[in-house]
Amino acid sequence: MSNRRILLLGGAGLLGSALKDELSAGGHLLLAPAHSELEIADYDKILLCAREFSPDTIVNCAGFNQVDECERRKELAFQANAFGAGNLARIAAEIGAAIFQVSSDYIFKGDKKGEYREEDLPDPLNLYGKSKLLGESAVRENAREFCVIRASWLFGPGGPNFISKILTKWKAGAQELKVVSDEKGKPTYSLDLANAIRLSVERNLRGIYHFCNQGTVSWMELAQEVFEIIGKGPKLIPVSAEAYRLPAQRPKNSALSSKKIEAALGLTIRPHLEALKDYLEKMEI
Repeated sequence: MSNRRILLLGGAGLLGSALKDELSAGGHLLLAPAHSELEIADYDKILLCAREFSPDTIVNCAGFNQVDECERRKELAFQANAFGAGNLARIAAEIGAAIFQVSSDYIFKGDKKGEYREEDLPDPLNLYGKSKLLGESAVRENAREFCVIRASWLFGPGGPNFISKILTKWKAGAQELKVVSDEKGKPTYSLDLANAIRLSVERNLRGIYHFCNQGTVSWMELAQEVFEIIGKGPKLIPVSAEAYRLPAQRPKNSALSSKKIEAALGLTIRPHLEALKDYLEKMEI
């Protein structure tokens, strides 16, 4: 395996920061411009950057992932998650690079009883999911070589996530926390996903794949696991998603099957509970 020249977009985010460390540690030559330096909606500027750096691989972690804000700011959601991905795909085709696009479990409606597989038909409920699905389509239609990796319920160091938010509320003095109990999915540790993306780049993975840690839980069950590991915490009160009345509707079940990528990469993906313990240790809780 030869070292790659990789252009990484979204390197300051939760997954992007993990990927910067993972790809650099793998010996690859990495260019990860800040959002202020390179906006994925700016086709001409990205093309100039790509021609100067000559990457053989483009990895796109950039996007607008504030699900409820996407409902309020539709234009920004589609610009960042769809049109920007299309720009990168066209540029990748022009310079002869492969593109790796990170996508989401929210492209699915959530009415399936079992785990979603790559061949299941998407039917997103919210604008975030619709914009991510359009981004996938733009990559497939414009890139010559592509790999789409869908993840779910991302957590890890380097950015806000469900776990960091409930811990922040608890540390601020909250004695009770209301947590949604009727939505389920599979948590994904950013460091584990970053490792899988690096392997996918190195092994020239192509097509559509799912990656998440093993174990399906509700948000309530995940919160319970967090405070059980810590050994103390607030009183957790289960509530329905409807009670929150958030702008964006979420799928009731967004659990993804990772069997395809496990077979392709020869991986055995660890349970999210094991990854959760690692994360909490890094947080020094």
